[in-house]
Formats: sequence, C-alpha cells, structure tokens
Amino acid sequence: MIKIIDNFLDKDSFEEIGETSMMYSKVFWIGRNAVPENPFHDLVHKIFHEEWPYGSSSIQGATAWWNIRPIDPKPHSDLISYCTSKGVDHTPKNPPKKTFIYYLKAPDTGGCLSIYTKPPLPNFHSGTGWKSTEIDSIASIPNRLISFPIEYIHEVMPYSGNRVSIGVIFWNTLPSIYGETDSTINDFYDRPWTKDENQESNAQLTEDSIMGHPV
Repeated sequence: MIKIIDNFLDKDSFEEIGETSMMYSKVFWIGRNAVPENPFHDLVHKIFHEEWPYGSSSIQGATAWWNIRPIDPKPHSDLISYCTSKGVDHTPKNPPKKTFIYYLKAPDTGGCLSIYTKPPLPNFHSGTGWKSTEIDSIASIPNRLISFPIEYIHEVMPYSGNRVSIGVIFWNTLPSIYGETDSTINDFYDRPWTKDENQESNAQLTEDSIMGHPV
C-alpha cells in the first residue's frame, strides 16, 4: 500500500527542480497533455509515467503543491483537504487513488511523515490514539518519492531546519471548486485547505473519518 522509490531523479534533474522559482502559496494544475514549462512540471510527468508506464486513458492531469514549513501540522486526509470547502463535499465521482510525496530537502532533525494505517484506539482525542506498531514512519530523504492511498490519515512530525517536499495527486476529474478539468493547460489555484473558513470544518471531518472508518 505504501511505496518508496529512492534516487527518483537523476542528479541534474534533482538540482534543477531545487532551483525552480514558483509561487509556494498556490496549488498547481499540470495538464496531462499540456507542454511542461519547468522542472516542476517535468517531475509530475515523470511520476505519471512511473506509476502508469503504459498510460491511463482516464487521468486528465495532476495537482501539485510545495510543502515548506507547514504551520502547526495536524493529522489530515488529502481527499478531505482537497475536496471540501465550507463543509461541503466536492469529491468527484471517480476520485484519485493515491497521494505522492517527493522530498527535496531534509530537516536537521525530525520531520518524518507519519502515516496511520490502522484504526486508532478510543483515546484518539487525547492525542495518543495510535500505537507505534500502527504507524508507518517515513524519513524525508532528498530525492525520495513515496505514495500511499489518498484516504490515509498522515501528518508531519515536529522538526528543526529546512524541510521541503512536493505533493502530487492525479485526477480523472478535478473537484468543482477548482473549475473545469482541462488536460491541455497548466494553471494554478488557491489552496482551499488553508482558508480560514475551511480549517475548523476540515479538522472535524478528518476526526469523524478517523473515528468512523478504518484508515
């Protein structure tokens, strides 16, 4: 269910993406049939061809975003974060299956990604609801690509230093809050999960998902 590929990019590609200038506050749409415009787009296309070496007729493109020093990171589901606005679920009929994370920089200490692969214990509300044997801890090693089911709850552990990663999700149809799905363009959108009106409702939906269903 969780897949790890180390040394995903060659040396030159790895250095080029680290020097790419982008708007870190946006989520980017990379159309499957759009011409890549920079190393960031090239990375997304490479991930697509790694995951679907023979192609996929239904996937129209991917959203991708930079994770740089998240503020007060909490357990979350990317499907909820991406598809919910003002408490309303906009998940498309044929939702994505996986989240991909690519690591560019590792922090000085800490910063592992904890992925919760089993239901929590009843004392989840106290913050200690998972046993260590129910957590997959993934180190943020540069040039490492990981993937896991998009519904899995996960969070970044506390760290010091500079930790940089890129998240990628491939879509058949974008949630309607982003607009029309167009495989021929590259674009960018606001991040719905960072908006104040979504913070509380998304946190509650995530907790309800954790307590109500196995992750």
